[in-house]
Amino acid sequence: MPQTLRAMSGVLLALVCLTGVAGCDGPNEKAGREADRAEAEAAGHNVTGEGPNERLGEAQDRVEKADARASDAAADALEKQGDQLRTQADLSADWLDEQARSLREATTKTVR
Repeated sequence: MPQTLRAMSGVLLALVCLTGVAGCDGPNEKAGREADRAEAEAAGHNVTGEGPNERLGEAQDRVEKADARASDAAADALEKQGDQLRTQADLSADWLDEQARSLREATTKTVR
C-alpha cells in the first residue's frame, strides 16, 4: 500500500508541475500569440515559435507583475507604518491615563 501511495503522489506532483508550466502565459502574451497567429495566417505562413507580438506581450506581463508586486510592497509598508503609529498612540494614551489617575489621586488626598 505505501508504494501505491508514493506512486500516486508522484503522479499528482507531475500533474501539478505541468499545470503550473502551462498556466504561465499572461493575458498580454496570449493576446500577442493570437495576433502573431492571425498575422501569419493572413500572410499564408505557418505559425512557428514565438512571434514579436507574443514576446512583447510577455514583456508587458512581466512589467505588470512587477508593478503589482511593488504596489503590494508599498501597501504592506503603509500597513506596517499604521500599526506602528497605532502602537505609539496606545502607549501615549496609557501614559496620559496614568498621569490623569495620579493627578486624581493626589487631588483626592488633598481634599480630605
